[in-house]
Amino acid sequence: MLLIEITLSENSKNRNFYSLSQILESVSSVIKGTYKSPYWIKSEMIKLNYYPKSGHCYPDLVEKTNGKVKAQIRTTLWKGNYNRINEAFIEKTGKQLGDNMNILFLAEIKFDAVYGFSLNILEIDADYELGILAKEKKECINKLKLNNLYNKNKELKLALLPQRIAIISDKTSKGYHDFITIIDNNTRDYKYFHMIFPSLLQGDAAIGSMIKQLQAIKKVKHHFDLVAIIRGGGGEVGMDCYNNYELASEVANFPIPVITGIGHSTNETVVEMISHYNSITPTDLAYLLQQKFDNNSVTIEGYQSVVEGFVQDYINEKINILNNSYSYVVNRSKEFLAQQNSSIISLKQSIIYSSKIILSSSLNSISKLSSNSSFSIQKRLSIEEHKLERNTKSIDTISRNLLINQRQKLKFVEEKIELVKPENLLKKGYSYNTINGKIVTDIEDVRVGDSLITKIYKGEIESEIYKIKKYD
Repeated sequence: MLLIEITLSENSKNRNFYSLSQILESVSSVIKGTYKSPYWIKSEMIKLNYYPKSGHCYPDLVEKTNGKVKAQIRTTLWKGNYNRINEAFIEKTGKQLGDNMNILFLAEIKFDAVYGFSLNILEIDADYELGILAKEKKECINKLKLNNLYNKNKELKLALLPQRIAIISDKTSKGYHDFITIIDNNTRDYKYFHMIFPSLLQGDAAIGSMIKQLQAIKKVKHHFDLVAIIRGGGGEVGMDCYNNYELASEVANFPIPVITGIGHSTNETVVEMISHYNSITPTDLAYLLQQKFDNNSVTIEGYQSVVEGFVQDYINEKINILNNSYSYVVNRSKEFLAQQNSSIISLKQSIIYSSKIILSSSLNSISKLSSNSSFSIQKRLSIEEHKLERNTKSIDTISRNLLINQRQKLKFVEEKIELVKPENLLKKGYSYNTINGKIVTDIEDVRVGDSLITKIYKGEIESEIYKIKKYD
């Protein structure tokens, strides 16, 4: 190192002095001679200090040991280098350069007599950041598994028809717009209720924003079937927030299913891994919900066909029972009427016979009394005539009451017969089918192409059978 000696006043002639510029230029010379090429340096960038007006950055770097600052410096990152490095960094890591990042950077070591010591950053290794992100992601997954949270949300049961959706998204997000357009304008006119809980969707600030909205939804969870985290149209920048343990554990512990459609990421994030269901895009997520309705719609239509078959079989069975009951009642009624007629005839004959016997007995008595005195005969005859008159009236009354009783029984039977007549049953909405004039009671009696006559009240319907379904 070459220093120039300067002779001062008499009082200072025994002292050697150096100018400030001499000292600083000497230091600059030493540094230039020692640090001739750039160096790769590892450090924590606690603040980027980007100035939009100039486009330059002045990152604050620090090295800590056990929480204590061991080294600290402000560096320079000129506009041209920043734009180039940041673009490459985003493309490779999916995030922008920012505060609180561990970086591996290439820098020139400089010392200027006016501006002092500085590190001029020329390059930042994105692969180093990727390694850190991968490590943090792996640690997050392991922690979730250790705490039995990794599959917790997946194990929840999704509603059979999930209609009530709490959406965490941004109203200006293209993904949100695509999602609600599909579910609100579906061709089958399924009805959904959805409510947005606005949130940031990328970057470090999104972590707290989404956790806050999840906690808000949790308070009204009984109003929703599921939560949908929807992001789309924002590229791949800021996706590392979905690898954060606090956010992932909140999703895993959520009391209702959480589904995700957070964009076109080629590398699945932790939140996507542990969610109840994940679709690559919000559009796919919307179609998934529609598919749930379609699947159940097909099932219901199948049940409807089975029920219709059971109902028709039941009606046919009841018609057969009614027809058989009608025939039985008619036959029994005829038998009963025949028996009653026979009883009446026998009773009539019995009455006539009894009357003849009574008359004969009376005549005999009269004849026997004829030998008595005229007075006795007349008296006896009068008594017998009165007795005969009473007996005749009694027999007439008994016969009349018996006939009235039998007519009432016959009328009751006729009313019962009237109730089960087919035309009265048809009035009540029943119907029955015939083929070639024969009532259909068995599916084996029916063939495709047969002309089926359906009897209803005041008419009949003729139809042709084109398809037959048989049930076990």
